[in-house]
Amino acid sequence: MLLRDENERLEVLMLRRNRRLKSFGGAWVFPGGRVDSIDAPDGDELARAKAAAIRETHEETGLDISSAVMETLSCWIPPIQEKRRFSTWFFIVEAPDAVVEIDNGEIHDYRWVCPKEFIMQIPSADISLMPPTYVSLHTLAQHRTVKSVMETTKARPSEMFETRFQKSDAGFVTYWAGDAAYESGNLDISGPRRRLVCGPEKWEYQTHN
Repeated sequence: MLLRDENERLEVLMLRRNRRLKSFGGAWVFPGGRVDSIDAPDGDELARAKAAAIRETHEETGLDISSAVMETLSCWIPPIQEKRRFSTWFFIVEAPDAVVEIDNGEIHDYRWVCPKEFIMQIPSADISLMPPTYVSLHTLAQHRTVKSVMETTKARPSEMFETRFQKSDAGFVTYWAGDAAYESGNLDISGPRRRLVCGPEKWEYQTHN
């Protein structure tokens, strides 16, 4: 997640994937992609993920973040129902002062957005977001400056999101370990909440003990 301070507010760079892509076609995402064999081959999983983030960011945006401070925000693990399962690491970095140049292949558009204002538009026929993207934007929306995000992220352990999902009367519910329903699948059970409810009129990220 590439951040900048602009007009006295926090902004994050969002990219729109080519609608013709089979994977998340048309969705608004952060720069990223899969780890290749050239990405820190002698490093551990986290080191290789960071190397891939640097490479993919340059390929998709033209921005060089190789010398920037990178903080680890979270790791996401897909539901067991998914045919293709892979862990995804999300990182925080201050964007360099340079022009964004998208590849016009995999990426068709980009925007610098205020996280809070952006997620207030969801759901929207014009904006497709995946749950990890929404939750990450929700986290950013708690801050007003890049410094605040970086310092907070550095000071706490990165979050782990082990995903499960199901439909409910309120909408499509994605929930993670720590939610009272995680083991039983009973969405009505009382207890802690760590879930995203995607309803037709609004999306709501619920997180409390």
